[in-house]
Amino acid sequence: MPDTGRNTHRPAYRRRAPAEARQRFVLKALERPRTQAELRDALGMSDSGILHLLRRMERDGLVRPAERVACTRIWERRSGTARDQKP
Repeated sequence: MPDTGRNTHRPAYRRRAPAEARQRFVLKALERPRTQAELRDALGMSDSGILHLLRRMERDGLVRPAERVACTRIWERRSGTARDQKP
């Protein structure tokens, strides 16, 4: 692969920050159940990108699909997580 002269190596903390920021935004937005499309539009992500993020957050126990109406999936924050508890 030819060298383009750009530094393509980024430190791990730089790669992680945007995903963590998106997760924080999703958790804040899910104070009430929201559709996948609402979250996608608010974050400016693609359909596959928001679905990947939500599934990863579901795997981590942060969110869950609340219900499905036709082809629309509605997501909500999973209750009882450490992030839900107030100090």
